[in-house]
Amino acid sequence: MAIGVKLTTTRNKRKAEAKAAAAQAAQAAATPPMTPEREALLRPPAFDLFLQRVRQSVEETELPLAKIGLAILIVAVLSGGAYWWYSYNQAKGEQAFAEALALYNAEVKEPPKEGEPTKEDDPPVAGKKIYTDEKTKYTEAATAFDKAAGYASQSFMSRYYAALSRLKLDPAQGIKELRDLSVTPGAVGQLATLALADAVAAEGKIDEAIEHYKQLREKREQAGANAVVSPEVIAFALGKLYEAKQDPAAAAKEYMIAAKSRSVALIGQQAYQRLAAIDPELARQLPEPKLGDDDSF
Repeated sequence: MAIGVKLTTTRNKRKAEAKAAAAQAAQAAATPPMTPEREALLRPPAFDLFLQRVRQSVEETELPLAKIGLAILIVAVLSGGAYWWYSYNQAKGEQAFAEALALYNAEVKEPPKEGEPTKEDDPPVAGKKIYTDEKTKYTEAATAFDKAAGYASQSFMSRYYAALSRLKLDPAQGIKELRDLSVTPGAVGQLATLALADAVAAEGKIDEAIEHYKQLREKREQAGANAVVSPEVIAFALGKLYEAKQDPAAAAKEYMIAAKSRSVALIGQQAYQRLAAIDPELARQLPEPKLGDDDSF
């Protein structure tokens, strides 16, 4: 009886082993061979790899996983904090620039002299700055723009207005700052070149002013749709400079460009009048511009 039980047990064990071997063979037959493409597909995703490296780092350094998690959290918080700090500084910069611009555009009212009747002015507006002299106004404006220039988002434009403010106080210093800004790309470089050309022209440096306006024309062409100075402004200014240099042919050529324009009516009309004064025959080739109700022609 014991022998029969033993044979039965052995027979069942062999059947189980044969069944397991058949199952393994079937699974091996169903599994496709490992190719480089399949190996790439079976690799864990990037984040899983990241977690694997974290676990590996924990095992190698024997640091608690909680500390690794805290480090990841700190990185995330710092990233969010950096973005918040950038947004905060941008808003502060815009506010500082707006406050400085309000000073730059503030009204100047000289106090009445002794014995003169006091004029009836409008009631003062809360928060509106009114100066009694330009020196104080532009000194405070320059200081405020210097402060706004400390914010990256307002740096170039604030420096441009600071230079304009100093141009009123110390022309040499203002011209120096505008010269430095004129080589910067974008709108500020164009505006600084325009202001620089006007400033040196006011000092009687006609040839230098002409060169700056020519550079501005090149910058405008390079800027394309991002140009901020209209072509008729440049042409009209060059026309006046060539006229002052007693070069009527060159002046007429520039006035012709400005007079043909229809985007700035007042300049077009003035250019036509100057052209008619120095070269009536050339002016007759153009229709005389007329200002309309909408200041266009």
